[in-house]
Amino acid sequence: ALAPRRARLSKRRARPTLAPPVRAVVTAEDVAAQLSGEDLGKWESCRSILVGELGMDEDKADKTMIRAFGWGGQTYWRNEKVEEVPEVEDVEARIAYLLEIGIEQADLAEKVLGKVPEVLGCDVETRLKVNVAHIQKTCFMKPNTKNFRNYINRVPQVLGNNLDCAAQGLNCAGECNRCWARC
Repeated sequence: ALAPRRARLSKRRARPTLAPPVRAVVTAEDVAAQLSGEDLGKWESCRSILVGELGMDEDKADKTMIRAFGWGGQTYWRNEKVEEVPEVEDVEARIAYLLEIGIEQADLAEKVLGKVPEVLGCDVETRLKVNVAHIQKTCFMKPNTKNFRNYINRVPQVLGNNLDCAAQGLNCAGECNRCWARC
């Protein structure tokens, strides 16, 4: 009885293995090719802000903006931002706010934007201020303190969170990269 079964198993074709999808890496040249005129000027102005104020090199500034404004993968933004052109005023306001809450300039470039560049794409009023208030309320930390600064440097994704499955009594919504339950 075993021989016929083995014969059937050996005749089965092996299932093809699925290779992970190959993601195209978006470069600054790709973005520049898609932008024109005024939009390209905005992109370059924002890059110069990151280079001038935060001391990033141009390549790192471009990579930060590509992720922050949805030009690369959508693992964070989930199609909330798709190939958005950054506004100079918004980028300046976000950087100013992050410096205002006590994050040091060197830490902002390396530890915050270096780990989670999407923070640069988060709106000050609707995301950053709300999350700082949430940190104050739940973690009992005030901005401009050493503990707050160390917490943000260690876990910078808290600045971009917008979901709390555990506190809302929900099952996991599958957006763990933006959930407070992780932090």
